[in-house]
Amino acid sequence: CGGKGGTLHRVLKEGFQPKDMVVGDFGVGMYFTQNPVRAMQYSEPGLLLQCEVGIGNAESVLKMDQTRNRPPVGFDSILTGERDVDHIGIYSHQRHNELQYLVFDSKQAVPLYLIYFTV
Repeated sequence: CGGKGGTLHRVLKEGFQPKDMVVGDFGVGMYFTQNPVRAMQYSEPGLLLQCEVGIGNAESVLKMDQTRNRPPVGFDSILTGERDVDHIGIYSHQRHNELQYLVFDSKQAVPLYLIYFTV
């Protein structure tokens, strides 16, 4: 989990809140990845937040939609990934090390540890 501007310290202390939702390619929610290099792109330098994320029943979503604000009916979250985009905005294949989970309820994620590191 990444975050900037003191967000990581606040989240670790208070937990995630609806104000932590961001607009991304696949909708408005909280994006998580198992890939720390990916998370570092969105984090304060030298800091990462390890989280437990309750993804429940996740649907794999290929089409970008920045207005999406809830998972599809019958699902709790969505699974996205780095894929090559064709001319109509549909992803054609995914790289498994770049998978991301998008949750739409701040209660689906719990911060565990703040990790300090140097590169």
